Amino acid sequence: GFVPKAAQALVLLAGGYAVAAGSLSDGELVMFLSLMIMLVWPVESLGEILSMAEESATAAERIYEVFDTAPTIADKPDAIAAVNAGAAHVVFENAGFTFPGASVPVLRGIDLDIRPGETLALVGATGSGKTTLLAMIGRLIDPTDGRVTLDGVDLRDLTLSSLRSRVSVAFDDPTLFSASVRENVLLGSPDLGDDELRTALSVASAEFVFDLPWGLNTRVGEQGISLSGGQRQRLALARAVVGRPAVLVMDDPLSALDVRTEQAVHEALHEVLADVTAIIAVHRPSTVALADRVAFLHDGRIAAIGTHEELLATNEAYAAVIGDEVAVLHDEEVA
Repeated sequence: GFVPKAAQALVLLAGGYAVAAGSLSDGELVMFLSLMIMLVWPVESLGEILSMAEESATAAERIYEVFDTAPTIADKPDAIAAVNAGAAHVVFENAGFTFPGASVPVLRGIDLDIRPGETLALVGATGSGKTTLLAMIGRLIDPTDGRVTLDGVDLRDLTLSSLRSRVSVAFDDPTLFSASVRENVLLGSPDLGDDELRTALSVASAEFVFDLPWGLNTRVGEQGISLSGGQRQRLALARAVVGRPAVLVMDDPLSALDVRTEQAVHEALHEVLADVTAIIAVHRPSTVALADRVAFLHDGRIAAIGTHEELLATNEAYAAVIGDEVAVLHDEEVA
């Protein structure tokens, strides 16, 4: 920026001297200065473009580094498609998981049989490994020990596309994209129509979308920045149930909802869960009511399985965890 201005000042001084000496006319000086000013913008723009090119080259290197990274979760050469319809049978067989570089496993010796059409609540203290266990079902991670099967087939023997078309997930920290409400909810089921979309929104008590400026076509912004935490969770839940999956995995998907909205979602979910196999990581005791059975995860193992009432009566550690959650929930409601 300094060089063009300095050059203009120099030309003006030299041109003024030449005009005073009679070797240059006024018109010639004005014409030369006009041409020079016209050249300033392209030269400055060229400098900006060269600077942007350097930044773009650095960004491109980072992007291609990601693209060139081989995924650790991939289809086997002889992988088969999951073809069974209806609720699926999910079984953990002596499954365990240890993070790379860690010496202590997060999960070990997990034996868990989730029957077709059953809803299982997974209860455990913070850090007990609930999210890690749920991540295995959709092959977000693979067990380092044992295996997980879907209708008797090891998940690693199934193609990812067929597995993830049968397994839907809804997490407490949902991911939304800078797209419309319709596109976010139908992300995994783009062929479904408005009837299925409206039913899923009703199940998730997400009818608030119809009051948005452009309804279903309203863009929610990156990570759903234009929505509240509870609204984002409800849209993510609608996305999980819209395709009527064979397996529904939910990791405390209602944590940001108020009590009344949570109750409405529970009532609607009862109908949906009747036709699918579901496993729900429970952090709020009210969600336990959705489950047929409860699995208590303690110290990386399944410590007990039974109904909520049975575990309250026979397992002190479970009662302590549920009691802590009730106290936290009460504090949240008071706040």
